Amino acid sequence: MRENSKFEIRNSKQARRKGIRNPKRAPARDERLVLRVSDLFRISGFDIRACLVAAAGLGILLAGCAVRPERLPVCPGKPTAAAALQTLAARARDAVPLRANGQGRLTYHVPDKERPERHNLPMQMWFNPPADVYIQGSVGVDVRAVIIGSNEEEFWLALRPQEMSSYYTGRWQDVRDFEGLMMSPRVVLEAFGIVAAPDGEPNAALWSLQNKGPYDILTRRDEAGRPVKRVYVYACDYLVHKIEYYDPAGKIVAVAALGDYKPVEGFLVPTEIGVVATGSDGRKDTMKIELSSLKLMKFNEQQLQRLFVPPDTDKFEHTYRYEEGRWVPQ
Repeated sequence: MRENSKFEIRNSKQARRKGIRNPKRAPARDERLVLRVSDLFRISGFDIRACLVAAAGLGILLAGCAVRPERLPVCPGKPTAAAALQTLAARARDAVPLRANGQGRLTYHVPDKERPERHNLPMQMWFNPPADVYIQGSVGVDVRAVIIGSNEEEFWLALRPQEMSSYYTGRWQDVRDFEGLMMSPRVVLEAFGIVAAPDGEPNAALWSLQNKGPYDILTRRDEAGRPVKRVYVYACDYLVHKIEYYDPAGKIVAVAALGDYKPVEGFLVPTEIGVVATGSDGRKDTMKIELSSLKLMKFNEQQLQRLFVPPDTDKFEHTYRYEEGRWVPQ
């Protein structure tokens, strides 16, 4: 996974991909409306809508987003952060292309309403390691109401239910911390265990390691010493059980919990994952997704072009681009 704004993975697939399309500047909108739409995808002050559920693309076992409550055997952890990252990088190299179906359950808060909204949505997910993700979620009869995707260079989130038409896009190289999308390609990739890039972790000095009980706890900080994320890895099998994401003030704003790993050609995939995001008002939005029917996938050229290239921006009423740590209307 890309760290410190540079995702170092490059391969021959990029040569066949188109570059980022220039976003079409949307007509001026009421500022309150624009901010409200933007807030749907912020980790801080996250006012999520039902149509976002499919974007996480994985399943969750939520126990308050805490590490598994059962008492786990304790194994010796890694001696250094560098050794831990090398093990995670080796796991990332073992990743296999796959597809899966899933069912999402979303609980979220709407501004000016006390009670949360709850929705169940079906979804489909495709993963082509190391960085290609495509997830589509159904809202009503629209099977592509929500699309989230990424490749080695870009990531995007496209929403087109009746009440919203919005498109979010950015380049990995512009992401310094967490890009702020709860249903993020970053969360998906790290849920698969790709916390360190398959070709090695370029910024191992920014990580520290703590051994606590059955877990190796890896903490990544930025150049200023602020915590960016904390990864809980079970030392006995070195699978990721929990990831905490922090805002610039050092506050936990999102937690992903992973469980029930299933093998696909020897590569273990979490089929239960959950995300909890805490808004600026202290209210929590939660997402649970259970994956099923995991299958090995062999992508052809047409599928690569269709799934892992961002959609045209002119199909959406609102367009936002990630620039200098924030989402900017275009």
